[in-house]
Amino acid sequence: MTDPFDPDDLILSLVTNGKDLLFLDTVSADDLEHVCLDVITTASARPWWVALRLVAMARSNWSVLGAELILKGVNPTQLSLAAWLDALLLVALKNMDPKDVTMFTLRLEEPPPEEMESAVEEMEMSADSFLSLGF
Repeated sequence: MTDPFDPDDLILSLVTNGKDLLFLDTVSADDLEHVCLDVITTASARPWWVALRLVAMARSNWSVLGAELILKGVNPTQLSLAAWLDALLLVALKNMDPKDVTMFTLRLEEPPPEEMESAVEEMEMSADSFLSLGF
């Protein structure tokens, strides 16, 4: 829950020779950042930007959310990151005014601009692929 998030910290905590990895000429900073974001996506079972936004929301509202999670017996040392984020999201939504939930969810899940471009590329389909769907 560090602010701001630094992918280098993740590398240093996950990889035995992480410090050496950061200074290799054969591995670019962009490659390392993509690996870190992929690790977050996998461990959180949601897109990396959703996970990081949830953590930021927890950090900024910890006085309420943290206490609620403790009262519910949610122990982050006993759960996977994905399970902890699920519990966090549920507690946050239950503490939110119902009229604010839709906007919160839309903002939470909105891909960052660099991901929007790749999402559009993934959605594109060739004419042959479309016709093979049998419409």
